[in-house]
Amino acid sequence: MVGKHWHIRCFCAVGVIVVFAVQAVAKAGNVADGDGRKLYSSAHKRQTPYDILRKTRRRPRTGAIQDAAEAGPVAARARLKYVRSAESSLITHLAMQQQKTTVVRPPELREAPADAPAEPVYFVLEAGDRDVHGITYRSTDRTKKVKLYLDTNGDGLFSDEREYVGTRLSQLQTTMTYEFGPVLTRHGESAPREGAIRAQCTNGQWLMFHPAFYREGRVVLNGRPHRIAVVDGDLDGKYNQVFVPPAKGVREPGCDAFAIDLDGDSKFHAGHPGGSEIMPFSRMVKVNEDYYSIHVTDDGGIIEFRQAKPSFGELDVGGREVDLRLWSDAAHQRLRGSGSKWRVPAGKYGVVSLELTEKDSAGNLWAFKIDKAGQGELGDFEVRPDEATSLRIGPPFRVKTSMDRSGPNVLIGFDLEGQAGELYAPGAKVNGKTVREPEFKIIDGSGRTVGSGRFKYG
Repeated sequence: MVGKHWHIRCFCAVGVIVVFAVQAVAKAGNVADGDGRKLYSSAHKRQTPYDILRKTRRRPRTGAIQDAAEAGPVAARARLKYVRSAESSLITHLAMQQQKTTVVRPPELREAPADAPAEPVYFVLEAGDRDVHGITYRSTDRTKKVKLYLDTNGDGLFSDEREYVGTRLSQLQTTMTYEFGPVLTRHGESAPREGAIRAQCTNGQWLMFHPAFYREGRVVLNGRPHRIAVVDGDLDGKYNQVFVPPAKGVREPGCDAFAIDLDGDSKFHAGHPGGSEIMPFSRMVKVNEDYYSIHVTDDGGIIEFRQAKPSFGELDVGGREVDLRLWSDAAHQRLRGSGSKWRVPAGKYGVVSLELTEKDSAGNLWAFKIDKAGQGELGDFEVRPDEATSLRIGPPFRVKTSMDRSGPNVLIGFDLEGQAGELYAPGAKVNGKTVREPEFKIIDGSGRTVGSGRFKYG
């Protein structure tokens, strides 16, 4: 069916029949697993997400300028020490960066190492506003080691760069994951501290990066001790980049990260009932009902808290019943309730998670969730001092479909789009129970049904 037009008729979970058309590029089915027996991908030499990223100039991510009137007397100051990050550490979960590979050598690179195979894989690491190109491959010499290089000085050569040999992590036959590091991201460094990362490559198809170190210490605020930490989340070797909406995703704020133990158990919780204790770095932090401005040196060695009296505005979601988590350059917020208008510090905001509850005419309670940050009008909006900001969210919904290709297979999915362009994940609940998955049909240009099935919730 390659090259033919298919029409998919979707029987949506909310009882609405939606008809839409897509251009088929391959047979529908599940996404195929990678070939675990090869280090590099056998993908065709075509434009990839890597190529699109390389050709797109990212705008500089600069935080909002803090009003000097917000910051008051110094409340606490501390020196932060280096801590090596563990593979499973929650503290770096907002600093993860995933990149796909390509077998096409980018024009910025002028060579490949002498022991590289005919088709090594290339990738790009985003280090702040800088793109660092890299290569990884299984050596063709007798040692057969898996190697990784970064072009840290941007001269297009690997012969003047450090070589990193990978250690295999996964023992599964279908998956091969190698870890490298600490890998230095700046040329000529000797101490693996700022700018040091750990890299993992799986099946030669994608890489995952996260900081090899973070900074940690303790402060006393309003008579209570708090464990704190800062993380180089954007991998640029600095620790004070403020969040600027929209976020790339729920785990990719695109800035540095800050953690504070709010409940006194000396741990950092990512899913704390009152709001996460690990958050994107912002100008202020809310501790109980008090606000403190945060100041961190570039190298993360010194942190200072000052008493803050921010300007406030009003946020109105139209009386909807919500559980709303917001990332902000000012101070992150967790808002819950219905019919409320919340008073929040003036600043730029993005919704990172939203649970919406609606009641239908029969009295049934429908629950919907957003699982993608940075979508629609909710991804980037501003609350101004002494002004009201209104967000119109939720129904009436539209069904928004998507297709992802992987080799000969296509994964077909859908989301429910709200009034503000926000996308709710399939799998709404009615009175606490997940509704049945909707059905679909694939119809060719002549009206003949060539496939049918039922969606599966991920």
